[in-house]
Amino acid sequence: MNSSVMRTRRLSKDNTYLALKERIINIELKPGEAVQEENLAELLGVSRTPLREAIQRLENEDFLVRLPNGRLRVASVTTEEVKEIFLIRSMLEGYIAKNAAKNATEQDIEKLTAMIGNLKMSFQSGKSQDFVSYGFEFHDYLSEISELKTFVKILNQLRDHALRYCRFVSLHGDWNQQADEEHNLILQKIAARDEDGAEKAMQDHILSSLSAALERIEGIQAHREDGV
Repeated sequence: MNSSVMRTRRLSKDNTYLALKERIINIELKPGEAVQEENLAELLGVSRTPLREAIQRLENEDFLVRLPNGRLRVASVTTEEVKEIFLIRSMLEGYIAKNAAKNATEQDIEKLTAMIGNLKMSFQSGKSQDFVSYGFEFHDYLSEISELKTFVKILNQLRDHALRYCRFVSLHGDWNQQADEEHNLILQKIAARDEDGAEKAMQDHILSSLSAALERIEGIQAHREDGV
């Protein structure tokens, strides 16, 4: 088999994996939803071979769950998991923000300011999914300028799970103004080179997001139990 064929097959596998993962993260495939290989292959327009490899990768990453009877479903949303993810994020991203405050250049501050502008516009216009996207763009840029490679590598293992929870929460209501104000405070601390202040502002922000996520998830679960 020549190298170009191998490269094409690898791209097919990777693209299938990314396309399926994106649908799970964006809640196009809902938490707890049963899925079948045949339907997924038709949805993505791919053959079974790259699909099965994509499914295996997503099972390993806990986005898909294989039941004892062999059937497949999208991983559920749970309060236990969201607590773990956000608590770990608060520790990692707090220190990332601290280092971002130390490393940020004037150009970085300008880019972060533009991101905050996009965040504010999306919040004011009620575009909650855009608000989530711009928020993660802001967090990702802080990770980049922190230069903490090991921290970022560990954080990236949680990032897409955290994004799925934020997408899920946004589908069931808007974020409050506090989330918008918290991003502003983080930027202010970074611009002022206040390393400890940036760390605390980030930790407070993520723990506040955790509280909002838990409240929303518990409310959704209560409605389902009541048959609403």
